[in-house]
Amino acid sequence: MEKIQENINRFLPFGESLRAILQHDSIKDRERRQLLRMKGIFVNSSDEESTFPILLTSLLSPNEFEFLKDRLQAKEDRDKTITRTLEWETPKTLISAIPDNFNVQEIIKTTFPKYKVIGNPNFKMVDKDPNKISLEFKCETNNYSKPWFRGKNEFKGSVTLEKVTTKDNKVQLQIIHTSPETTDIAEKVSKNLESHFKANNYMNPKKEIQRILNRDFSNEERIQFLLSMTEGNDVFTYTKATFLDIGPDPSETLHSDIRWLELAKVRELNINGEKLHELPFLKDKNLHKYMELSEMEVIYDFQLTSVEGSCIIRFGFSGYDFKKRIGNIEFMVDIPKIYPKEEYATIPIHSIRTQLFKEFEKYKTEKYEWCKLQNLSKQYTPAQ
Repeated sequence: MEKIQENINRFLPFGESLRAILQHDSIKDRERRQLLRMKGIFVNSSDEESTFPILLTSLLSPNEFEFLKDRLQAKEDRDKTITRTLEWETPKTLISAIPDNFNVQEIIKTTFPKYKVIGNPNFKMVDKDPNKISLEFKCETNNYSKPWFRGKNEFKGSVTLEKVTTKDNKVQLQIIHTSPETTDIAEKVSKNLESHFKANNYMNPKKEIQRILNRDFSNEERIQFLLSMTEGNDVFTYTKATFLDIGPDPSETLHSDIRWLELAKVRELNINGEKLHELPFLKDKNLHKYMELSEMEVIYDFQLTSVEGSCIIRFGFSGYDFKKRIGNIEFMVDIPKIYPKEEYATIPIHSIRTQLFKEFEKYKTEKYEWCKLQNLSKQYTPAQ
């Protein structure tokens, strides 16, 4: 570990060693574009084909490498959440439904391990509630397979299940992850539980765990859903949007009266949030069919019972590739920055982030259900 850290501090990557960093999940088009701007280079497109040749054949300055390291560390130190829903069809409590022989080590077992889970963690009740249970784990990447530039090799994650309604027996499954390894472990645990629940008829064997995927929406519906989360509620007050990941849908044929060149320039916008709904391609609903909005970054003021302040929340289908257009990317929430008011400075940021995740999940679910009802009603409204 010390040798790896020494490399990070003393070695400026170039060529293939730099490629390994640029291909990391935490480095997106936005970061590559910003890195080029630090060099005084401006490009029309920030995709891999346009930026990799320039970056791989140029030398990084120490400041530019610090920029990359900060992005890697911030993304992997911070909790991100994915939430799913399943229909519970048994009176059994969640804790009693976990297999007696549950063994995370067996679930992740593979011939060529890239990581290991520390110890043998198991599901435990949260606040002594048998219908709210959580598996918290730490994983350690194996040094021989770990990219040299990652400054740490231990990451945490969790899988939590909670009965959220009694009327229709919905169970919420929440994955909290910090790195690709913790995402992989949580996915394996989730699939293992789903198989067990179906085999024992705790959930309908013919129904899948419900996930919010990019492909579940038309272009219009996706824009409607993401923009609906700027309306605010009792906890979150929309201040402004700072980032949109949006681009023209290459599969749609534009009418002759629509200016394709103007839409083609739309990509990774830094915007003034007060003018968000005034942007032509968002204001004009006739254009929504031709646009793919995958992710937003929004600043909210928040008011919780125990703390107030502001925060930056990034939500949407992170990592969507506008060229490959892979539709099974899942809705994810990330809270990069939290700014409590001065009188609440002693409250731990991690505690505030946990509360914000919980409240934003309620907010997102409310908007998602509302959008589904709106779109369902349109299907059954007779044409005039």
